[in-house]
Amino acid sequence: MIRRSQGFTLMELLVVLAVMGVMMGLIGFTLLGGGGNELGAAQRELLGMVQKARAQSALSGRETRLLVWNDPEDEDKYHRYLEIVTKDANQSESWVVAGEGFFLTDGVYLVPNDESLSVQSDDWREDAFSIWSHDDGEEFKLNPAFKGMRKEGGSEDFIYMAFNGSGNLICREDSSGVLQPPKLVLAVGEPNPADENKALRFNDANSIAGILMRRFGGFAILDVNDFIRP
Repeated sequence: MIRRSQGFTLMELLVVLAVMGVMMGLIGFTLLGGGGNELGAAQRELLGMVQKARAQSALSGRETRLLVWNDPEDEDKYHRYLEIVTKDANQSESWVVAGEGFFLTDGVYLVPNDESLSVQSDDWREDAFSIWSHDDGEEFKLNPAFKGMRKEGGSEDFIYMAFNGSGNLICREDSSGVLQPPKLVLAVGEPNPADENKALRFNDANSIAGILMRRFGGFAILDVNDFIRP
């Protein structure tokens, strides 16, 4: 009698990893609670997109990015519109769009990575700025989506958090060569059309939340008390 091997196939392991990612997302939603306010709703939505991107990378075995619109000329989309793309297996400069993009809750924005890119209140928390998977100033521009694909070199500007083909975070290095896990900071804000170099204004230092990612899985839910007071 031939006995079946007790090990798991690669596909089975990938499916398990993806399911774990979804379950972690559900646990996160539970920890966040109902939260009828705009900031809590945006935090739950963002966490769902993060876990979807991680699962997509593990299932496809290819780099997957959670994109954030980074062109301030479009006030509706700037730091509010998100989309997931996966590296195309056949074309090195093409990305497959995973489902439809979505907008954060009205009035909530992802805080830029540097204080010079927005106006903050005088009592703003010192570390309440996002950290992405790429270096500051790095450009990632794509063409508009066509038949579910985006090609590099277009006019639409994005920043992003990324997972490699194993479902692990892609982290940038700081000036000392230490890896920095992405940190997605959310805040209640508004457009600041008076200054094209600082397209967002954040007036309330108590309306801040976020998600701190762990490189090999997991995350920490951040509220305003997790950020450093000035």
